[in-house]
Amino acid sequence: MSSETPPVSRPDSQQSSELNYAPGLRDQPKSCPVPHGKVDPDKIIPGRKKPRGVVGLNGRKTDAQTIEETKTWMSRQLPCVAGRRELNRGRYMVRSATRASVPEIFSDFKTQLEQGSVVACLYVFNDPRYYEGSSQTSDVFHFLAEQMQGITQVEARDLANGAALTNSVALRCPVTNQRTLYDDFESIAFCPQSGVKSDMLYDPLMYAPFPSVNMSSDVFAFSKFVADSALTYLGKPVYEETDMTRVAKLFSQCVARWQRVATTTIRNYEAMTDTAICPVHVTDDEKYWIAFHKDPAFAEQKKEIHRHELPIGYGTRITDRWLRFFEGDTEFVASGLARDGERV
Repeated sequence: MSSETPPVSRPDSQQSSELNYAPGLRDQPKSCPVPHGKVDPDKIIPGRKKPRGVVGLNGRKTDAQTIEETKTWMSRQLPCVAGRRELNRGRYMVRSATRASVPEIFSDFKTQLEQGSVVACLYVFNDPRYYEGSSQTSDVFHFLAEQMQGITQVEARDLANGAALTNSVALRCPVTNQRTLYDDFESIAFCPQSGVKSDMLYDPLMYAPFPSVNMSSDVFAFSKFVADSALTYLGKPVYEETDMTRVAKLFSQCVARWQRVATTTIRNYEAMTDTAICPVHVTDDEKYWIAFHKDPAFAEQKKEIHRHELPIGYGTRITDRWLRFFEGDTEFVASGLARDGERV
């Protein structure tokens, strides 16, 4: 992953040589604008290879080992393009967590969000009972729901059965430079058992090499992407640019590029998933992605097909609100921009 944001004004045709798709996707017409490393199918497919590392006599790896292995997997094998981008930029907080330490980690995450040094946080739980090859997805999800009780009022049993774990965080918007409340910092459970076809909750989109909970905001992540792009395209933060024609063009190009990041990610997951068991794909009109779960449910015990907005929808909604702010609205409000998945 390059540490530089690709120029926003760069034609797509010049980007294609840098792109790497999961197997079976090279014929896809859409391209990803962010170089993110070649995908090795023998490594990214859950269940095909187990995490490597020295295990102690009691069967437990050290916390340092689990973090190292998780970061290595994320940087080299994670099918999510945006996630790999942020990790390789050093903006993904990855912490070993316990039920007792979750509130402190969340507090540190909020501090670093405010400082602009991170975009997302992954809580990694080191418990041999839930290593790959042990237990079932359902058990791990109940375990993870219990671990997160320190930062939510939602009961663990509800989190494990489809409820969302959502937190609101007040931050300075990197695009408008206005302080606002981001109401979509969602926490989602992941585990190695999700990649096992025989598991009743098989869903490779929920795979991680160790039991983990990811916390991030789609609205804030897109805002950081636009802010990065502005420094290249405009040579300054968006809020310092006075030419609204240039700003509008930047926003339009960023929506298109974030859309390609998202669709490439979903197609990467589709390529590694038995879709006869777990449907996942981008719709023909590229407005939605289909999955066998609801985003942003923390975890689920029942698999149902849902559709979710792609950036062409929510990204346009965000940029429209930014433009209204720059055109004279008194304040920018980030709340209410995210949408939950819908059952289909």
